[in-house]
Amino acid sequence: MPELPEVETVRIVLARELLGKKVKTVAVTNGRAVRRHKSAKDFRVLLEGHTIKSVQRLGKNLILGLESGNHLVIHLGMSGQLLYAKSAKELKPKHTHVVFTFAQGDELRYVDPRTFGELYVSVPPPEGAEVEISKFARLSIGGEGLLLRRQIPELAHLGVDPFEDQIGWDRFAAILRSRSTPLKVVLTDQDIIAGIGNIYADESLYASGLRYDRPAESLSTIEIRRLHRSIAEVLTEAIKYGGSTLDDEQFVNPDGKPGTFQQYHQVYNREGLPCYQCRTLIQRVVLRQRATFFCEKCQS
Repeated sequence: MPELPEVETVRIVLARELLGKKVKTVAVTNGRAVRRHKSAKDFRVLLEGHTIKSVQRLGKNLILGLESGNHLVIHLGMSGQLLYAKSAKELKPKHTHVVFTFAQGDELRYVDPRTFGELYVSVPPPEGAEVEISKFARLSIGGEGLLLRRQIPELAHLGVDPFEDQIGWDRFAAILRSRSTPLKVVLTDQDIIAGIGNIYADESLYASGLRYDRPAESLSTIEIRRLHRSIAEVLTEAIKYGGSTLDDEQFVNPDGKPGTFQQYHQVYNREGLPCYQCRTLIQRVVLRQRATFFCEKCQS
């Protein structure tokens, strides 16, 4: 499943190509992709004729703000792709379920073989309405995250976004010290920390020298600060390389280009290979139905 770096990579390209463009038509060929709406028509009428004013991200969700005040929210699920085409003449890939055509003739295509992803238009709550935001997100002291949650109630439950929410190590510590579950479980729980999945949890834990099964509440202040820093550094580096494209080659950006950060993975998907630091063989275990990779020596 695309994680924060992959979704941010997509956002960067879409911001470059779509800002200021008017949606001319929307074609839906698989209603499951827009399943939150009563019908494909209900989805289309909220988009056609409207201009894209912003392209943002929260957790693993892409958010296209419209001049109408509504937001198009896209979650890529397990296998979703957003592909940009300069012309309708470009061949549409198999499993293309939604096509946005813009006034200039270019298109944005949503492709999803497994159809676990979804698209929906969120209508902002009435003025003065109270939106119950995640208690973890409320620890934020700045950033765009809180405003996005207030504008899009469907995302109000999301936990702290490492980039869209500003949270120092001390408030991050408050989150960890309130959880007795293993670190890997906390890092991949979208209601606690939004955007991190298997890949970047494993990589961040390796970078901070922490085992996946340490109870979150057991970390010392030094360890918390180290993990807080490692998460930001690993995610930033992954975005720099366009995210990770694994062996299934499922993830590509809207230009069709794969990510290259998989070339720099320290532990993820490296079972049986030597650790780059100590040469101990990388191990793989399953924790809460999630494959987890770690170095037993470096992550003591």
